[in-house]
Amino acid sequence: MFYHLPPVGNPVCLSKQPDLVVSQLFALYQTQFYASGTAALAAAITAAMKLKNCSRPEIILPAYGCPDLVSAVIYAGAKPVLVDLEAERPWLDLSQLAAAITEDTVAIVAVNLFGIAERWTQLRELAKPGDVVLIEDSAQYFPGKDEQIDLQGDLVVFSFGRGKPVSLLGGGAVLAKETSLFDLLPKAQIKPATLSQRFSVGLKARLYNAMISPFLYWLPQALPFLHLGETRYHILPDIEAMDQVRADLLASNISCYQADARAKGRCEKISTILNSFDKVIDLPQVCAMKRNRRLLRYPVLVVAAERDQIYGKLHQAGLGVSIMYPASLPEINGLNHIFDKDHNFPNAQSFASRLITLPVHSSVSDKDLDSINILLSKCFANV
Repeated sequence: MFYHLPPVGNPVCLSKQPDLVVSQLFALYQTQFYASGTAALAAAITAAMKLKNCSRPEIILPAYGCPDLVSAVIYAGAKPVLVDLEAERPWLDLSQLAAAITEDTVAIVAVNLFGIAERWTQLRELAKPGDVVLIEDSAQYFPGKDEQIDLQGDLVVFSFGRGKPVSLLGGGAVLAKETSLFDLLPKAQIKPATLSQRFSVGLKARLYNAMISPFLYWLPQALPFLHLGETRYHILPDIEAMDQVRADLLASNISCYQADARAKGRCEKISTILNSFDKVIDLPQVCAMKRNRRLLRYPVLVVAAERDQIYGKLHQAGLGVSIMYPASLPEINGLNHIFDKDHNFPNAQSFASRLITLPVHSSVSDKDLDSINILLSKCFANV
């Protein structure tokens, strides 16, 4: 009971260092910072809408994903159009995507889900004829130290919220290669931080760092009002700038994230474990993910009828398992009224019913991975 891994949770680094890390990492891009990843996505969508200047703008989204995708589209004043996933993959179905593109399509939001890259070459081929902007949602991905920076979207969105790869407990960014697109982004000037803001962010970060410890994570899990792990739809109130406190901490947190020398080894060990089980679809492997690419969570698909039992055993053992979003977007509470009830997305729904993610963050030990192996072996021996 008193040892429980969180599904995600790299700690917040509270030291400061020069912004050289940020400028070197994104040297080819112009960057605008916002108060959240959702605000950053809304800003990217706003820029795409200005570029095409369509009277009834539509934004294409995957039917499985975070409700914040919809929040950003609604804030920008566009219509969200859902496209199903490819069967047993975290990608947009290309044939359905092609059919969904119309003269009103302003942008496609493609998500690097869990850190697994979308198929950007194929997406660009579909987007180019209609001058559709490709928005790369990398809220769940940030490049590691040894990775070649391989960002593909016309606009790239990062999130620095709670549980993200680089976490500042808030903040987001939009990157643009082309000045013509960057100039259309809503401008939000970072304001000087007050003493109370610095104290507040520091206190929240220290509390967060303590609570994501495997020896204390049971405590916030025991408090239902925190709604840990729940998928909820939140309305975006406004597009605001990232505060100066988090802006000052970004470089050091990128450095801390990229200094994790064990990250590659954890993913490789989980992949080796999964090779022993016939009933598991190892998504990074079947998607031919590059070996040195960082993941936020390690996603696998199991048989739907067995998923809850497997999840329950791993969760009871405190091994940081999660099931992510419980359903396709139209089935999420708060979104029912937004989407046409006649449309269904069987692949997205199947994906939601079969998904389990395993933890790969910095607190995961070899002993934890051995325990995952033992429990999975027992689960598949009994089901």
